[in-house]
Amino acid sequence: MDEQEVSTNKIPRLLGQENYIRWKVLFEAAINYNDTELWCSIKDGHYIPSQATGNNETIKRQMKKRDDKALSTLKLGLSWEILTRVNYHTNAKYLYDAVVEMFEGNVELRDIKKGRLKQQLNIFKFKEGDRLKSVLQRLMTIINEIRTIDMQISDFELNKKLLSSLSGEWFMARKFIKEKVNFPNLKLDDVISFLQAAEHEMIENHMIREEKQSFPVTNALVAPMGNLSIKSQ
Repeated sequence: MDEQEVSTNKIPRLLGQENYIRWKVLFEAAINYNDTELWCSIKDGHYIPSQATGNNETIKRQMKKRDDKALSTLKLGLSWEILTRVNYHTNAKYLYDAVVEMFEGNVELRDIKKGRLKQQLNIFKFKEGDRLKSVLQRLMTIINEIRTIDMQISDFELNKKLLSSLSGEWFMARKFIKEKVNFPNLKLDDVISFLQAAEHEMIENHMIREEKQSFPVTNALVAPMGNLSIKSQ
C-alpha cells in the first residue's frame, strides 16, 4: 500500500519534494497546536523551562524525555524512504535540520535562494496576454517558496507588488484598493478576492459593450432589405 500524506496519528507525513512545502507548514502547525514546547525542541533544540527549579539532573531528565518525544513525533511524520536517510540523528533538532537541508540545501544555499527569490519578486510583472489567474499562479509560486525558507515579507509589500504588476486596464481596481482606509493592513487573500471580483465585472462589461456594438451592424444589414419593393410576377 502507498503511504498516506497524513499518518494515522494525524501528523502530516512528508513523502517527497512534491509535498515538502505543504508538509513543512502543516507539520509545524500540528505540533504547535498540540504542544508548543514540543515544537521548541524540534526547531530550537532541547526545551528548557524558563523558571527551572530542582537539581540539574532532574532538569536534564525532563529535557531528554521531551526531546525523545519530539524525535519520535518527527520520525512519525517522515516516509520510510526519507527516514532511512536521516535516522542516524539522535536529537530532534538535528533530525529536523537534516530534513530541511535535504529539501532546501544548507545555510549558504538557502541564502543564495533567498537572493534569487527576492530578485524574482522585484522583477515580477504582467505579461502580454496574461489573465489574472496566470498572474496569481506565477506570483504564488514565488511566495510559497519564500514562505518555506523563513524569508520575511509582509502582506503589504506583496499587495503593492501584485497591484503594480497588473496592466493598465486594472487602473480603477488598483485605485480603489489603494484608497481604502485600511490598505496597509489588508491581507493578500483580501486583495486577491477583490481582484477576482473586479475581473468578473470587467468581463461582464466587456460582453455588454460587444453586444451593443453588434446591434448597429445587424440593423445596417437588415434595414435595406425591408425597404426593397417586391414585384409581382
